[in-house]
Amino acid sequence: MSEPGDEELRFPDDGGCFGCSQRNASGLRMRFHRRGDRITGRHVIADVFHGAPGIAHGGIVATLLDELSCVAAHFIGGTHVVTGELAVRYERPVPVDVPIEMDSTIVSAAHPRYFVIEARLLRGGELLARSTGKFFRQAGPTDTP
Repeated sequence: MSEPGDEELRFPDDGGCFGCSQRNASGLRMRFHRRGDRITGRHVIADVFHGAPGIAHGGIVATLLDELSCVAAHFIGGTHVVTGELAVRYERPVPVDVPIEMDSTIVSAAHPRYFVIEARLLRGGELLARSTGKFFRQAGPTDTP
């Protein structure tokens, strides 16, 4: 269900991205919405991405947080980015095969080269994992280096 100001986000050319492309049969096929200055979404991590039985592999959890952050940079910050650093805090085991909520936001755009972005994964309001990272802006075809 959509909220006022809620918009489903689509990349015009996702390049087959492992995280967000709907065309990548091996990928996560994440979907996102924008609600003001936040990126949100719901996602079910498939069991094929488990580490311990029933629990998502930590690398997949980090991938979701990274992808959420990059989407915030693109749709809120207006530019493509590459990850410079990503600090992940695993608060609780992240289950597979159940819906989880996701959100991200830019917490600082003060530096001319990068954004600081925070992302979270939750289930029923309980924090499962969170990240903070530096995401470096990429020059576009009309930008000067």
